Order: sequence, then structure tokens, then C-alpha cells
Amino acid sequence: MANKEGYMLQRDSQESKRLNAQHDYMVALSQGHLTHPSIPLQGLKTVADVAIGTGIWLKQLAASPAFARQPDGERTTFVGFDISPQQFLPTDELPSNVCFKVHDFLKPFPVEYHEKFDLVNVRLLSYVIRAVDLETVVQHILQILRPGGFLQWQECDAGDSWTKPETSMATATINYVISEKAARGLFQGIAAPLIKTIQSYSVEIPNGYLNPISFSSDLMRITQIQTVSTANHPSAEVAVIKKFGILQAAVVLLEASLSRRKSIVADPQTSDSEKEKEAKEIDSITQLIAVIKRGEDHALNIWDMELTWIVARKAIILDVKDAWMSVKYPA
Repeated sequence: MANKEGYMLQRDSQESKRLNAQHDYMVALSQGHLTHPSIPLQGLKTVADVAIGTGIWLKQLAASPAFARQPDGERTTFVGFDISPQQFLPTDELPSNVCFKVHDFLKPFPVEYHEKFDLVNVRLLSYVIRAVDLETVVQHILQILRPGGFLQWQECDAGDSWTKPETSMATATINYVISEKAARGLFQGIAAPLIKTIQSYSVEIPNGYLNPISFSSDLMRITQIQTVSTANHPSAEVAVIKKFGILQAAVVLLEASLSRRKSIVADPQTSDSEKEKEAKEIDSITQLIAVIKRGEDHALNIWDMELTWIVARKAIILDVKDAWMSVKYPA
């Protein structure tokens, strides 16, 4: 959803298949949860997914038993946003209460979506958001969250993966991806600055009113920061598919680096010394991709990763005379 300079992935049918497989992997890693267990699903009338890719998360959540019927008999509305419709699931595969919209989150959302959603989901924007744009993106996302609503955000960086014992192939792969992110203006590690940014906003509380979500002037209260790791994960499914999930992502990201470096070499304004330097890197990355694809390194079987799972809740301003416990602790 960012510009081409920052965005490291492709938008084609092959990438759509990988994104859907990645989704299955992440759900298994999260022990089958599409939403964090601390988020109460009953009573959620509007749900948004930002940077949806194919939209598979939204489709599966809409089909889950928790949303079969809300207490008042109404159906929950699900809206997905992405800058490109190229990878959207076909409309005829979606329930009638699910829709996808084209939107660039570097721009404010249309006014009709402001403070509309009870839950906003965001995943894996570490390879999309440039460091200079993080504050803008978070601000726009929080703008569509209603007071008292929940934000769920999951991230994983190259530096959140490892082999034990460490191998030269794994180290080279991670180092190349990290350096590529830096070259594109992306965060080398997004979790810490993301948490800091979410916590940086404040809200004005008039005299005689309070914010029972945090009893402070913070716009957002982070209620959960959880790290979920493939290492010693209880799910047998994770053990089976983690190798393919991690390494498919590694190949895609290395190929992004390869593409950018080739464009530098092809640029007539690039100096001969720079071309020589990039040509050597291109050769090294090409060989590294070949090794991964052929499965020649034992590191392919000992690779692990961890996911940062953030849940935050938006402030709600109430009169001090209002009942607030049921607001802060919904059923």
C-alpha cells in the first residue's frame, strides 16, 4: 500500500497464493485465532481490515461462528481496504456483508469511515511502510476506529527469524533483507517504533469527564503485547509448514533486492565502480536464492521466527456520573 520505492512484494497470482498460504501459517501460529482471545467479539458491529492483500482474513472472520448472529439480530459489516484491487478475492466468493474498497492509507480515509469500526485489523506492514510515513499511517488507521474500539496489529521482521545453531546461509539471507529494507527507507525492525507511535497520541478530556479505558489522556491503551514463536510451538501444523512459510517469504524478499540492484546496474547514470559492486551482490543473492530453492542447506530445517501481536483500545470519554465498568470490561 506504499509507493513502489518502499513496497517489497509483488501483485500477481503467485503472490496471492503465497499470501493465502502465509495467512494459514499465521493463523496456525496464533493457535487458530483470527483475533486475539482478549478481544470480545460479541457486539462488534463493524470490522475493518487495512492492507488486506487478498482479503482472506476478513472473509474467514465473517464466516466464523462468533459472527453468525449478533445479540440484536443484526449482521456485522466487514470492510477491507487496500491500495490495489489486483489481489482481491472475487466478489462472488464473498458473503453479502463483506466488501473491499480501494484506498491508500497514506491518505485520510473518507469521512464516512471516521470512528466507524469496532475492530481494525492490520498485519505485516513492515515491508510496506516507510519509516517517514509510520506516524501518518497510524494516525489514519486510528481515525477510523470508534471510541472504545479495538486495534489488532501483527508484525514480523527479518530480524525476528533465526536458526539455531546459526548458519552462514541464514545470516546472509537476513542481512540482505535487512539492508534492502534500509535501502528502501523501511524500518529494519518495526515493532518498537510502532508501539511507541500507537502510544504517542493523546485526547482532550473536559472537566467532569473521564476515560475509563486507561484513566489517562492517552488516545490508545495497549492491552496486549504478545510474542508468538514457532520454536517449541504446540501445534504440529506449525512445525510442518513453518519451513515453507519462512523460506517462501525469504525468496520473495531476496528477489525484491535482486530487482532493485539490477535496476541500479541498468541505470546509465550509475558509476562503473557502483555497477561492479552491485554486480557482485547480484551474483551472491542469485546463488543464495538457488541454494534455498534447491533445499541444499541444513538451515532450511532449523529456521524459526516470532510474531509480535499487539492489541490496543481507543479512549472513550464519559461523564463522571456515567457507568463505566461495562464499557471498560465488555462481556
